[in-house]
Amino acid sequence: MDQNYIAPASALKKLKKARNLSQTVYLYGATGYGKTELVRQYLSGRRYTYLSCEELPWEDGALPRLEPGRQKCRVVVIDDLHRLKSEELRREIIALEERADIWLILISRSPVPTWLMPQHIKSVFVVISEKDLRMGRSEIAAYLESRGIAYTEEDMRLLEVTAEGNAYILHHVALRMKEGLSPGSELHAEIWDAFAAYLENVVLVRWDSDLLEFLMQVSVVDEFTLELAEMISGNLHVAALLEQAAEAGNFIFQEDGTYRLRPVLIDALRNRTLKIYGTERVKDLKYNAALYYEMHDEVVPALRLFEECGKTERIKNLLIRNARMNVGIGHYYELRHYYFNLDEQEIADSPVLMAGMSMLYSLLMDGEKSEYWYEKLKAYTANARGGVRREAQSRLTYLDIALPHRGSRDVLAVMKNIPALLLDKGNCLPELSVTSNLPSTMNGGKDFCHWSPDDTMLAKTVGPLVERILGRYGKGFVKAALGESRYEKGGDNYEVMSLLTRAQVEAGQGGTMEIAFAAVGVRVRLALLQGDSPAARELLASFEQSVKENRAVQLLPNIQTLRCRLALYEGDMDIVERWMKTAPDEDREFCVLERYRYLTKVRCYLANGEYTKAQALLEKLRYYAE
Repeated sequence: MDQNYIAPASALKKLKKARNLSQTVYLYGATGYGKTELVRQYLSGRRYTYLSCEELPWEDGALPRLEPGRQKCRVVVIDDLHRLKSEELRREIIALEERADIWLILISRSPVPTWLMPQHIKSVFVVISEKDLRMGRSEIAAYLESRGIAYTEEDMRLLEVTAEGNAYILHHVALRMKEGLSPGSELHAEIWDAFAAYLENVVLVRWDSDLLEFLMQVSVVDEFTLELAEMISGNLHVAALLEQAAEAGNFIFQEDGTYRLRPVLIDALRNRTLKIYGTERVKDLKYNAALYYEMHDEVVPALRLFEECGKTERIKNLLIRNARMNVGIGHYYELRHYYFNLDEQEIADSPVLMAGMSMLYSLLMDGEKSEYWYEKLKAYTANARGGVRREAQSRLTYLDIALPHRGSRDVLAVMKNIPALLLDKGNCLPELSVTSNLPSTMNGGKDFCHWSPDDTMLAKTVGPLVERILGRYGKGFVKAALGESRYEKGGDNYEVMSLLTRAQVEAGQGGTMEIAFAAVGVRVRLALLQGDSPAARELLASFEQSVKENRAVQLLPNIQTLRCRLALYEGDMDIVERWMKTAPDEDREFCVLERYRYLTKVRCYLANGEYTKAQALLEKLRYYAE
């Protein structure tokens, strides 16, 4: 470590506190965060025993023996604790920690391991985490000044973001700045590659071979579950290996059953995997991962991996499978580049793909190309026979109802003809999304607001037909739409709540979470209207938990968006700011399926006084609306 290293104030403060109280210190962080150097600087000028688990076996008597009657406390530093496998030495360290004549400092790359946890709970260690070890703005500035390096405010801003407080990275940046380079994307990429190479050639080679092999295999994906890791590696001892990985270093993170590795470590592992396994073996690993994603209907990562391992036939099959889905759960927009790469004849040979292309172009606001594929499908249907004709006819009828650019004025007439065209002949209509994952039925997948003046009459006359046509999406739909219509017209709150609650119950009985979300969304607005924002928050939180349990993940972005709207009403700008970091960037690409989030973003712009941005986004939304 660089001798000019500046120890973070928060870490030094914890060390001093622990020294005064003679509490054991457990200090951990990933490679390069200055763990050992921090302790070395703090203990400079003092006598202490230093032992590293990288240098086992230790000499006899390396650990201080108990001396009865000794008054002065001795300092013992044990470094690289993540490398310690000996049960006997672990017991000796625990015994050492219990002695009153020893102030113990433990340094590791991982959080407190399971074998040490009971002692931690018993004695209450002072834990200095990686967060404490990150060099902040003041430490970075002091470090650069100690090296005689001039910097600008922009340099400092970039260093704070790109160095991530890592002393090793900052040392490399300083060397390059000495040579005249400035912080930026080029230097960041260079340092990133150098750090990845250091991890590959210095850190990875010290890991146990079974752990390294496992992590190399799962590095073909950015994140994984236990099940996915087993599928990729073919290893049935994944849980034990992940526990071993957690104790090897602070590089693996788990949230809701999903594991992630540090990005720079993934790069190091992938470099080594390619060198050790070769291209074909890496393709096999990616193919295993792609099959898992395909089996779990995670089309986007499956397609990416099939493309990377050259399985073109699998790509076409997946695109057809995705085109069978409605726009609420399908990935039309995300996969548009894959669809555009298909040959026109490939598309023309499949009624599902033709319908999918018509829908995709409509979502992209290209009505002319959407109608082109609609007409191609219509001509195909006229010449088809048997089951293929029934499939094509059902797709045509689906497009008659669902194409966004056609509006909703003629939808009711189309629906009235459906029983004669399809249902009475034993056919079924492809599943429709009537909300597009928005918390609204009246203005979700389509704009049905013009039905509102006659809502009661329509609910009684065509409501049963609509529910029959929509299938699962029909459960609770009529009551949700009627409740929303009454709410928008200022109807009786009790009646509105009654309709929406019943809609939510019906949707939960064999229906869809999308219709339930539409009902919940209006219930949240009703609670706000009545001045009861805590009830609105509680209702939304409860529904979000239900969505996660039912794995209706497509609803989560708009649930978070509704939470942002609640925060706007309550003036909680911290939540608003966090949401804005995850909001879609309308200047990068404009997707009509994101309109609920765009409209919320307009409100955020207005709340922050960014009126020009709000107007620009509204103009894009106006273009879509027209």
